[in-house]
Amino acid sequence: MWYRLITALTVCSGIANGQLEDFPQLGLRVAPGFEITLFADQVIAPDVYSMTIDPSGRVVISSRGYIKWLIDEDGDGRAESDILIAKSSPGAMGMLFIDRQTLLTSEGGSFNRYTDHDGDGKFDPRPEKIAQFRGGEHGLHAIRKDTQGRVYLIGGNDANFRGHSGIAGGKSGWIEGGALVRYSAELEDPVVLCHGLRNPYDFDFDSKGEIYTYDSDCEREFLLPWYAPTRLYRVKLGAHHGWRLPGWKRGWKRPDYYFDSVRPLVNVGRGSPTGVAVYRHTAFPPEYRDAVFYCDWTFGRIYFTHPDADLEELKNHTAGIFIESTGIAGFAPTDIEVAPDGSLFVAVGGRGTTGSVYHVKVKAPIQKSRPIPAG
Repeated sequence: MWYRLITALTVCSGIANGQLEDFPQLGLRVAPGFEITLFADQVIAPDVYSMTIDPSGRVVISSRGYIKWLIDEDGDGRAESDILIAKSSPGAMGMLFIDRQTLLTSEGGSFNRYTDHDGDGKFDPRPEKIAQFRGGEHGLHAIRKDTQGRVYLIGGNDANFRGHSGIAGGKSGWIEGGALVRYSAELEDPVVLCHGLRNPYDFDFDSKGEIYTYDSDCEREFLLPWYAPTRLYRVKLGAHHGWRLPGWKRGWKRPDYYFDSVRPLVNVGRGSPTGVAVYRHTAFPPEYRDAVFYCDWTFGRIYFTHPDADLEELKNHTAGIFIESTGIAGFAPTDIEVAPDGSLFVAVGGRGTTGSVYHVKVKAPIQKSRPIPAG
């Protein structure tokens, strides 16, 4: 385990120190070939917890007190205003638009549905509660749907999946730690798909339907023999992913070499996992397609890993740092989303830190001028 951890950190550090391009005005370094701009500043995007893209391609963010759209009225790549969708006392840690008139959220452990009944862009101020879990930093988190319209929830080891009577298997006693839950497209018949996670904040699907998540460590046990680093998983349905205990002060994870443990794709090291997005688009270079982007709140980094790195053309892109902070500005990434045009939006905030939303695009090629023929 320690060998894999050291190897992963060595690979990541080499990419970060040798190849990332500086954007000093933002205090960030970004992978070569990309550019990053500030889409929304702290004034209109304070302390962002989570982010999603609505069916019209607009950025939606949430934190304590609000869920709102960010509006770029003049199309200059910078949001000038916002429109409130709902007042949310705890803030949403997960959001998903089913369609233009239906927004699902996880707020304080409550799985909610907001509805715009007449399509005028105004949602009911009070949502319908679909189910109640436990909230907090180790509670209910991200929401996504698959290609069949089924809805998935992920949560940490204090979300109370084990004692939830409304979930198939919830009262059986076999569920340990955090889990992934699936609902039907009609938001019925929830079932636990896997468990044994500590505190995954987000997850996403690749083009083949595989699910990826980034799980947390117990940093108080760093350097102790049983310490388990933050780790990227290709989720195995029906399996236990190793974490057994509730709470955040202590932990014990089955070692990776146990026959009934799910092996991580990457053991990253210390950190605080947040947003996850799989790049299912063609705007980025081929080596990024189906790559997993995953955020570390603590060290201000966004990693990327391509699960199919055994392919010849991807050998140099098995793991790395896509974005990192230079330490001169607040950059604690909480969420990452792929826009309809293939660009990336990155939200930062959490625990009262500086909030903002950044926009990442492939650099436009430099147009070479042609000499004007004489005569």
